[in-house]
Amino acid sequence: MVSKGVGWCPVVKRQIHKVVFILTLGLAMPVFPGPVSAPDRTAAGIPLYTEVTIAAVGDVMVHSPQFRAQYREETGSYDFTNNFRFVKPYLLRADVALANLETTFGGEAVGYSGFPRFNTPDSLADALKDTGFDIIITANNHTFDTGINGLFRTIDILREQGLQVIGTRKTEEEASYIVKEINGIKIGFSAHTFETSRVSGKKTINGIIVPPEYEDLVDSFSYQHLDAGLPEIKERIEAMREEGAEFIVLYLHWGEEYQREPNRIQRRIAGILANYGVDLIFGSHSHVLQPIEYVWSDDGKNGALVFYSLGNFLSNQRYELLKKKYTEDGVIVYVEIKKDLHTGDLFIAGLSYLPTWVHKYTENRRQVYEILPLNDTLGNYEYYNLLTGESIRRAINSKRNTVSLFKKPPLPVAPQAHMLPAAGVEDFSTQPPDTAD
Repeated sequence: MVSKGVGWCPVVKRQIHKVVFILTLGLAMPVFPGPVSAPDRTAAGIPLYTEVTIAAVGDVMVHSPQFRAQYREETGSYDFTNNFRFVKPYLLRADVALANLETTFGGEAVGYSGFPRFNTPDSLADALKDTGFDIIITANNHTFDTGINGLFRTIDILREQGLQVIGTRKTEEEASYIVKEINGIKIGFSAHTFETSRVSGKKTINGIIVPPEYEDLVDSFSYQHLDAGLPEIKERIEAMREEGAEFIVLYLHWGEEYQREPNRIQRRIAGILANYGVDLIFGSHSHVLQPIEYVWSDDGKNGALVFYSLGNFLSNQRYELLKKKYTEDGVIVYVEIKKDLHTGDLFIAGLSYLPTWVHKYTENRRQVYEILPLNDTLGNYEYYNLLTGESIRRAINSKRNTVSLFKKPPLPVAPQAHMLPAAGVEDFSTQPPDTAD
């Protein structure tokens, strides 16, 4: 449980072998409602709250140099586990972890490929499961890169690993969202991607025409037809509420590539979704991080915490290739939800984040990709294979980029005062790291 006035990382729910430190946001976060005084229950050892920690990351992409680097001649197979080995303990600490899969598992027979049509070896799914992810987002602009067969096969491969999929489905009879009970709290998860311009009235994803009979298998919306698309998301939210969801999480693929600020349409959509009662929005697609905001409904009764873009978690989008340095920056964000067991009220009680950076280097004539947890990395260069001045400089700059972007408080002053006249706020300030076991 997060104590009042303390900005610490969420409670560890799974066994890990190392105590890790997460840089927390210096943000004023709302408390819904205020503390409930119940000394009789406390004395009896009955808990006041139950809690869930949600972790989320941005885009998991595999360009051609990446899957070639993961091929192991000794086994004749691909292995992606080393990409995630340094961040695995940080994902295992959450109750549920989400990632956006910005590729497909179309199978070896159609040929593995990177941009512009992504098709990745199935073993990436093994690595995602091993790392601690639970829910994989499959609705994005690369969903149809290997056609409808690739869409179906991607779902199958993920499910074979015990991963849950949101955003796409194989038949109209099955759900493309989930309502998941975690620690006594029912949470609804749904994912939606933007469409590209329609061709002869037909839906397209990344310029690829979706056959009409399969259009409803991808959860999407059109920027040109928001008045039709957003009410469908409202219906989804209502369906999850009917299934008992007490807290609604949306993962949206939206915005403009390489832009570090959300655009007007993103902000408009976020406001409408706040009106619909969404509680938490994770965003992707820009391939760079974008700010965090608290967006309020028009009547001031509902606030949605919005991460406009979580950037790239894994990719080959490098400065030397794109001349865009922010594509190497990523983050693991943690949102702690608490439920008052006396009143049944839910509130966001904790918010923290861990800056990450994709380290690419050469070892024994082989390219290596590793996602680094920067708070721990920048005092242990040798352990994390930061062996050159250039790699150290880029890692330091990456952390500085993220901290600078995320430092602004997301709560607007007026709605905070209107919504919380007496409840007060919790100040999540940076804490010193624990001593490792």
